[in-house]
Amino acid sequence: MVHYSITRKVRGVSKLFKLKEWLTVPDAARHLSIAFGEEVSEPDVLRLALDGHLKLSVNFVNHASAKRGKVVPWEETEWKMFPKFDFGNTPNMASPSSEMAPPTPEEIMVCPPNLLAAWNEIPEAERGDFSPLLTSLNIDGKRFLNFNRKVASIADVWDLPMIGSERLDVEHLYQQLTGGPEVTLTGMDGAFVEKEDGVMCQLQEDFDENEYCAGSKAQLRKLEERIAVNNIKGAEAQKLLDKHKQDRKVFLEARASKDKSNSYFPAGGLPNDSVLVVRTSALREFEQTVNNTPTNTEKPLTTTERNTLLTIIAALCDYSAIDPTGRSTAGQIAKLSEELGAPVTDDTVRKVLAKIPDALESRKK
Repeated sequence: MVHYSITRKVRGVSKLFKLKEWLTVPDAARHLSIAFGEEVSEPDVLRLALDGHLKLSVNFVNHASAKRGKVVPWEETEWKMFPKFDFGNTPNMASPSSEMAPPTPEEIMVCPPNLLAAWNEIPEAERGDFSPLLTSLNIDGKRFLNFNRKVASIADVWDLPMIGSERLDVEHLYQQLTGGPEVTLTGMDGAFVEKEDGVMCQLQEDFDENEYCAGSKAQLRKLEERIAVNNIKGAEAQKLLDKHKQDRKVFLEARASKDKSNSYFPAGGLPNDSVLVVRTSALREFEQTVNNTPTNTEKPLTTTERNTLLTIIAALCDYSAIDPTGRSTAGQIAKLSEELGAPVTDDTVRKVLAKIPDALESRKK
């Protein structure tokens, strides 16, 4: 009886499941429960994602600000040369010499071109006064992220690479749902999202939303909350608000004098108005992995692709002097398919041939 009930649900869900691009985490848990015939909870889904078994994504309902980047190998990393700091002629303990020796031919083979170019721009006599600085973000020692300075708006569903603060957000939610401890760790490099095409973004937050930044909108909200909670009234409250008004003027003047990208900083986590989701394609891949079945990523033909194939069939028929509307045509083609070792029934051929006129008409429009 239970098995029958589960089977009915699987059939019912699969029809709607195929139409959806993603599910919320609770819905993903329910889907996996039905698919596997055992209870799968929301924390289970999060744990599977944290352990690398299931790809988790995020839906930016109200968009998000981000710096786009490209994942590159070591050879394509970006570098700058910075003047060394003088600490009273203290030797540089990071290397045997306080001066950076010119790279040998062997070293040039593995030296990133951008680093070599930056090195060669410095006069030979001054090279000992500079140190190289990697401006690409080191992801895992093999992959690096080259950023675009411009801050742009991103929307819809992005995947979580689980390399920064986005992982801490998921871990925090998991601990909350399972009665675990509070996650107090912080990510130094911010939160990241990615697409399958190799684009990775570092999420950004406007300084105007930083409550610790003097003159920001966030600081004003915090100040108003403090005034209300502590019942600050009259001249004292007005004094605090006037101080923020002055700070606000300085804040806006400084903001106007800088490039827009300098008004942002790496976000400490995912936006509060974003939603964790799981792509249906990720769920299918996970189910196939658990069931030890091969992944089938083939997509159904689109209307354009189907009409194109029918047009090609019509052209081949014309070339072979075969009338697609002829009474015996279906039988002839079915016989040819048998000779090829891939038999197709007369009825199937007839149904395909009947679609040719509409396909040709569609191509002419």
